[in-house]
Amino acid sequence: MQVNSIKDAILNTPDLPLSIIRKEITLAGARAILVIAINELVSFFNVGKTMNATQVALTADLIIDKFYYLKLEEIKLCFRNAMTSGKVYDRLDGNIILGWLMEYDAQRDEVASSLSINEANEQKSDNNGIFYGEYIAHLVETANGGDEEAKKLLESHYSFIERMKVDDKEAAFNKWKEEYYGRNKK
Repeated sequence: MQVNSIKDAILNTPDLPLSIIRKEITLAGARAILVIAINELVSFFNVGKTMNATQVALTADLIIDKFYYLKLEEIKLCFRNAMTSGKVYDRLDGNIILGWLMEYDAQRDEVASSLSINEANEQKSDNNGIFYGEYIAHLVETANGGDEEAKKLLESHYSFIERMKVDDKEAAFNKWKEEYYGRNKK
């Protein structure tokens, strides 16, 4: 799957990070997939000092260890971004590739954080409920404004709180419940 942005890679690709690939396919399988991706990257750049097979394998292992939470699509996106804007200055090695991945990871953290904040704000704006303290403050305000129903609810609430301060909480709760249901039957 080809992705064009970090947001796209996070949201619209299968949740299959390197750690799962390593667990499900084995370390050798995860290493083989990364070796292919790294070799594609190495083949793209025309540099004098390039990577040998041992360096590619070691870089793949370091990526699996350090960036185990990244999806293959994210690694591929990072490599494609490097192909279009990476500076190699006649040298390509594991250190440069790991640097690109660290830079990608920092950008990814910013995007993921932004997505998380946006999701929290959407949930907050969709929430029609209020917190307990806000509810009691609203009851006090409306009771002070003369609302008889609010006065009854507030009185019942304070009665319940006082009764729950005693040692025999079950008896206090049952007594409050009798009073509460007795008031509501009228």
